[in-house]
Amino acid sequence: MPLRFLCLHGWGTSEKILRAQLQPLMAELERDHTASFHFVEGEIESDPGPGIAGVYEGPYWSYHPFPLRGGDQEPHDQTVLAEAYAMLDETIAREGPFDGLLGFSHGGVLAAGYLLRQARGGGGLPWGGDLPRGPLPRGPLPLPVRCAVFVNSLPPFRMAPGQRPAIERDLLAPGHPLALPTVSIVGAQDALRPYSLALHALCEPASAGLVVHSRGHEIPGDRKNVVRMAAAIRKMAVDVSLFPNHC
Repeated sequence: MPLRFLCLHGWGTSEKILRAQLQPLMAELERDHTASFHFVEGEIESDPGPGIAGVYEGPYWSYHPFPLRGGDQEPHDQTVLAEAYAMLDETIAREGPFDGLLGFSHGGVLAAGYLLRQARGGGGLPWGGDLPRGPLPRGPLPLPVRCAVFVNSLPPFRMAPGQRPAIERDLLAPGHPLALPTVSIVGAQDALRPYSLALHALCEPASAGLVVHSRGHEIPGDRKNVVRMAAAIRKMAVDVSLFPNHC
């Protein structure tokens, strides 16, 4: 059976835009029934994301205001994250089960935060100040999916105006809290590359694939990069099949 992915789009785009961005990779993975792709659209109308206006028609959507600012905005951040995570809970309950999450940029940040919340036993809480502290749980985690693909994504972060992204402080401690098979897809020319590699470092090394493609903050559609990304996801599918009760 193909892996069923729930796909999350970038900031200021849409389900339709993500389908277009993913089309070459989807075609490659659907060709041999490695994966099928399902989409959920953000509910907050947004300005177009970088490089989107003039290329793709609107309307444009996000899962929550992006980036989150922190500071005086922290209570608001917690509320909007909780609403975004609840939307994922509802989508998985209504349309699932899904084997994995696939997120691009903003969608990958949301996917990572959602999985980290689950792994830390946060229940309905967002990743942030009120989450339980202390050692991570061992053994099978109560995750709603069995794998994840992060495309040009970041760990959960806050970013004040004019500043660089600040990764959530709890994630700076040693450890690999994302203990499920993953593939991180990173752009060699992406200005956010260090943050994508920081997210990869949170993944369990034994089952964490990494593809560094030759482009920037985008999902490459050229044949060479598509073949490399597809190969990593096929390998992850084997890892998932070997550990069917991982989650």
